Amino acid sequence: MKMNRTILIVILTLVMASTATAQVRLGLRGGMTLGELRFDREIIDSDNRVGYCGGLVLDLAIPVTGLGIEASVMYTHRENRLTDGNVMFKRHYIDIPLMARYRLPLPGVERYFAPIAFTGPSFSVLFKENATDNMKSRKTYLSWDAGLGADLLNHLRLTASYGIGISKAMSYIDREYTGEKVKGRDHYWTVTAAWLF
Repeated sequence: MKMNRTILIVILTLVMASTATAQVRLGLRGGMTLGELRFDREIIDSDNRVGYCGGLVLDLAIPVTGLGIEASVMYTHRENRLTDGNVMFKRHYIDIPLMARYRLPLPGVERYFAPIAFTGPSFSVLFKENATDNMKSRKTYLSWDAGLGADLLNHLRLTASYGIGISKAMSYIDREYTGEKVKGRDHYWTVTAAWLF
């Protein structure tokens, strides 16, 4: 938990320091996720399921360098089918991804098409789930995202990223057989479109 707070403080400090010279844009973002829970023991498994996400994005671009910072506040619905009784496990989060971004300048066409790459932490806060009595989600967890995308017509941003859970997202107790407790971490793909004003 202390590590999560330290990372958040460092990133927020960098964001505030860069806003003095940055070009700031706000936007709306929506998309879909495809993810699974990966457990630390083979007692239970989950398959890939499609979810969805949507929210607000703040883009800070540092002129000339191509560097920038992107922060979002997103509602995210994650869904997994667990092999224990074929249970559909649904979770609802507020996600706060904070990404360092690089926008590749392409002379002559940058206004119409510009590739981007980004990476950074994503903080998730659980506010609803349909867990059974042998499952328990953490109220907060941390993951790391990395991805690629493109800016089109200087307003539309299309991205695809992969996220790996750093901290556990949930725990499961196998009461029917061993009573053993296993921990699950999220691994997911996210594809989004954002319109920046």
